[in-house]
Amino acid sequence: MVSSTKQNTPHARDLLVRKNYYFLVNDTRYDNHHGCLTVIKNLEMAMIERDWLCCGSLPVSSDVQALSRHQDAINKADLVIVNGEGSLHHDKRNANRLFDICCLLQETKPVVLINALWQENDPVKWTPILKHFKAIYVRDKQSLNMLEELTIVANYAPDLTFYSYPQISKQKTAHKNYGITDSVINKWAERALAYAKHNDNVDFLTMFTGRLTYRSGVKGHLKHFKYGLYPILSKTLGIPVPPRYKSLEYAVSDTHEFLRILKQYDAVCVARYHALCFVIQQEVPFVAIASNSHKSESLIAEIGLPVNLFMASPKEINDDKHTLSEKLEYSAIHFQEYRMKVKDFKHQAKLELDSMFTHITNV
Repeated sequence: MVSSTKQNTPHARDLLVRKNYYFLVNDTRYDNHHGCLTVIKNLEMAMIERDWLCCGSLPVSSDVQALSRHQDAINKADLVIVNGEGSLHHDKRNANRLFDICCLLQETKPVVLINALWQENDPVKWTPILKHFKAIYVRDKQSLNMLEELTIVANYAPDLTFYSYPQISKQKTAHKNYGITDSVINKWAERALAYAKHNDNVDFLTMFTGRLTYRSGVKGHLKHFKYGLYPILSKTLGIPVPPRYKSLEYAVSDTHEFLRILKQYDAVCVARYHALCFVIQQEVPFVAIASNSHKSESLIAEIGLPVNLFMASPKEINDDKHTLSEKLEYSAIHFQEYRMKVKDFKHQAKLELDSMFTHITNV
């Protein structure tokens, strides 16, 4: 009788239903970054809603040799999901890592590519492997067009952060009018730090959480050491360190709290793609800074916003120190005119992401 009771609990029934497993490649939680944490949280949520469980994952920046440490999980998986994020552009190092990993995994498992950027990779090298994915989903239509030019069958669904997010109420508590974020480009991150330091009405914001919840192997322990030491070297001794470590003193560990802070500004200059996603989700006026690929301008264009009004290039800002403040003021005043376009995009994004997950769980 005791055994029968346990069998009928919701948890036991749940375990009986969930018999499908996936292995995740490019688990970006290990960057300990609010955007990447949200991506993986939403991916796991969407798959659980469809009765799929993650049986293992390969951390971001892993080489193909690391697959051997996950062989049991890969063998268990019914599907391999490759989280493309911002990796697949200009044949960069992370793109080549994913190329080698996918080549090997496609020999034995069905593999899908989702949440991907695609820009200016070697078509001769990549076309054969692209044709072997069971499904491809890119997060911007410019990437979709580039793949279609290679006669690759691909689909579009916006970034995974749009699948689920809290809608924060605005309560004007910020002491300053504007925020400015860090960037994947070190030169811009340094400029953002300096801009906030020399402008009394601007706060600096970093997308890093400031704590290493996720870390893996020797690289993870080395990063933990750097997170503890480098900010001290920079702030106390004035020793030059990469800007990501300088930014850690501004870090907010909780993503919900970070969104709450973001919501309070009149406008925010966003130099990271996921910071752009966040301000769109929270309907915060913004100016986006061009990054290392077409990702930000593509998202802005897909919403239907005028790119020339809501974006600026790092060069443009460097040439005229007044340009950014003028653009932030414009966005704060005129963003309301485009709010319905933003709302429509957010609604459609969730539908497209739902459709994507239904598709990949039935390949």
